[in-house]
Amino acid sequence: PTKNFIANSQPQKQHAGTAIVTCSVFVGVVIAKVSTHQNSTSHSNNIAVVFFVGVVYSQGYNIVEQNSLSPLTYAPPPCSSMDHEEIVVPENARAVCGKELPPVNPETAGGSILLFYQYVEDPIWTKAEHKAALKKVIEIGTKYNITGRGRVAREGLNCTLTGKPHDIRSFCYGLREWNDVFNDTDFKITDGVAADKMFKALSIRKTNELVAYGLAGDKAPSLKKFAGEHLEADDYHKAMQDPDAVIIDVRNGYESLIGHFQPPEGGAKLIDPKMRNSIEFPKWLNSDETQKQLTGKKVLMYCTGGIRCERATALLNQMSTVSEQLKPQGVYHCRGGIERYVKTYPSGGFWKGKNYLFDKRMEQTPDVKDDTAVEKDISSKCCICRANFTVYRNQFKCSRGLCGVPVIVCTSCTTAAVTKPASLMCELCREGYKAPSEVPNLVAMKRAAEKMVGGNPTASEQHPLSKKPKVYYKDRIFLRRVPLTATFAKIKKSLGEDKVRELVWLVDKESGAFYGSCVVLLASPSDVKQIVDRSLSQGGVKVDKKRIKVAEVFQKDDEDEIFNHSSPQKEYPPIGAAMLNTQ
Repeated sequence: PTKNFIANSQPQKQHAGTAIVTCSVFVGVVIAKVSTHQNSTSHSNNIAVVFFVGVVYSQGYNIVEQNSLSPLTYAPPPCSSMDHEEIVVPENARAVCGKELPPVNPETAGGSILLFYQYVEDPIWTKAEHKAALKKVIEIGTKYNITGRGRVAREGLNCTLTGKPHDIRSFCYGLREWNDVFNDTDFKITDGVAADKMFKALSIRKTNELVAYGLAGDKAPSLKKFAGEHLEADDYHKAMQDPDAVIIDVRNGYESLIGHFQPPEGGAKLIDPKMRNSIEFPKWLNSDETQKQLTGKKVLMYCTGGIRCERATALLNQMSTVSEQLKPQGVYHCRGGIERYVKTYPSGGFWKGKNYLFDKRMEQTPDVKDDTAVEKDISSKCCICRANFTVYRNQFKCSRGLCGVPVIVCTSCTTAAVTKPASLMCELCREGYKAPSEVPNLVAMKRAAEKMVGGNPTASEQHPLSKKPKVYYKDRIFLRRVPLTATFAKIKKSLGEDKVRELVWLVDKESGAFYGSCVVLLASPSDVKQIVDRSLSQGGVKVDKKRIKVAEVFQKDDEDEIFNHSSPQKEYPPIGAAMLNTQ
């Protein structure tokens, strides 16, 4: 049977009746017990699965593939604030950096939306490279009929795009083929997007900064030296239960108004910087009041998809390096942001309300949490009549001074908002809040911090929360950007006849087509080191007149052995059925 996975698996909202379990089993036994539930807010499904290798798909819940004998069960976390059975989809917490993208589920209708960002550092793109990058992204997007919006700066790329499911994936692979840096990109794909939520055209803009922190150029804190540690969504969930932690929402205040994390009682403390825009963040972080709240604490940051946290955590680590009164016990952020968290915890977890989005969907909510329950989590009000309301519509803005942030206007007050725009006032202006005004000397701070840190670890490196470091195979290497004209014999000749034992061509699961990468099994660990070192010194190894990149291969806990020593070695990379049909 074919393995069926859904990209960033999204359980559908439940309706009255009995949940149906369908499964494909390769070897082993499946045991499932599913009870009925009467409404969308009451979940009493108890699912237990025991199998050797296989996939189970339950309508409403996607249970991720397991390759062990341990049963997979859903149970609420040990937290008193949870009054419902918590659903967890661990697979959705995992980034896709350097991995095959989730295949398209043929049963999912509609288009796809793609969120991603990628910083480029040491060095940043030159002006010529910046211009070329803009041209290349548009070229790849046009080739695959991609629509949406993007920003290209000398420091990288940030996009929200839509397209057909296969075209979105082809665009991602196209970026990887163009520039190796995109092998480090976490492409977040959501399938099943309605036609009216898709962008109509492609707009990629050339900018100075991916996020408007005012940290472009010499002011930008180094991500390689100071960035906070990524925590995957399930690890971030656990970290929020730590009473010695504080959580910072680095989004704008109007976004937090309709949705935010609410850590459990006795857990971390939530801090809202009350920002009208991102440029206020460095000033807020520089204030004495803020620094007192962060010193001695594990600092957890979060944002919509992760990009704002990259520079924000780096700025905090950089600032703490040169400041005697700012000493956090580690700085961390949620990999993939709220986007990945609510897909990992489709019944909500510690998330309350709606995730404000900057695309045509406008908002994101946990998939199996009832709409009524979501609304009850939110205390936002219409800025005119003060009735409870949770939707930003018609792009109304605060009229006070130069504020101009979006405001909530209910359906009944739309006419009043249009005829009397001076009556519109955001919540921060209503309470008379004034942001800190002292701007830190970011250039001098950066120079001092980089001089001081040298080879010393940052706060996040001193207090790691991740489970374990990467472990690399001692007998294999990864080759990428391999030309279609390459053969096993040519690669063996290039790397060394006595060094290469076997090779596996990596292919797309849907089409079976080779996409430019392979894994080579070598004779000894010394061969691995020798070839990797040679690649680093020469900018790759030459195969069929083209230089290809070489990297070590790290082990994954859930990874099957890809080398089948009983099968004959394939001399040529597979073309794939889909490509044959187009010849």
